[in-house]
Amino acid sequence: MKKFTIEVEMNERWIPHFMSMLKYMEMLGNKGSSRTVGIYSDGDGDFNPKFKTDIEWETKPPVFDHDGNRIYDAG
Repeated sequence: MKKFTIEVEMNERWIPHFMSMLKYMEMLGNKGSSRTVGIYSDGDGDFNPKFKTDIEWETKPPVFDHDGNRIYDAG
């Protein structure tokens, strides 16, 4: 495992939802369960997060579901 830092700036009302999503992802990993996890991104609303990381990484292409939603899976 590699440890890295993500600095996030977002509207305060989104923080509990975003953090709950991350906690759920952690729980799934701890249990060995597989699920699709998502967050609704209302880009023309007030969901305009900014992210900074302390690592270099390569952008990976998503898989699109039948509704055009993006799914990122390293599996």
